[in-house]
Amino acid sequence: MAGGRAVVVLHGCGGFSTFDHRLAVDLPHYGISTLYVDYFGLTPPPGKRGFCGAHSAVENAFVTWIKIVDAAATKLRNTPGIDPGGVGVVGWSLGGGLAVVASIVYHEPRPFAAVAGFSTGSARDYQLASLLPPTILLSGGPADAIPLAQTLPLYHALQAAHVPSVLYVYPHGSHAWPGRQGALGIEHAAGFLHRYLR
Repeated sequence: MAGGRAVVVLHGCGGFSTFDHRLAVDLPHYGISTLYVDYFGLTPPPGKRGFCGAHSAVENAFVTWIKIVDAAATKLRNTPGIDPGGVGVVGWSLGGGLAVVASIVYHEPRPFAAVAGFSTGSARDYQLASLLPPTILLSGGPADAIPLAQTLPLYHALQAAHVPSVLYVYPHGSHAWPGRQGALGIEHAAGFLHRYLR
């Protein structure tokens, strides 16, 4: 439909079919179409665990992944029925960090109008937080594999830069965002996205 909202969904370090799959399937129930992207496609993972724990391989592949995410954003903006200003990005774990970095821009139009990052602890470019669109960060708390302590610096940088931002913490949650934790997280993310995706 005209004026439709859509997001690029980015998986974690292990690849497809974890919590990211749930994001891709559940967000359409909130009126947000999804484009579920295999950003590993041009950079084969170095092991059976994908890119989990493969820090130098992640660094080497990151520029390629940014190009893939940018191409996905362009595809959605050019899709009939999707408002070009209604395109966002949702990432989980490594995909959350990628979503944040891919959304930092120095030009218009922005690739994304909003970001939702689950279990996201991007260690890059806090000083560039002012270049991010509205962002919601979601954490499983201190027991998350990317603990709240790694999410807070980005949230504080967004607040200091006066970027519209929200932090949602599920107490005593897990990195996998199972059951009720995942349902509530998706609900909060969808509400935020509805607010900032035209």
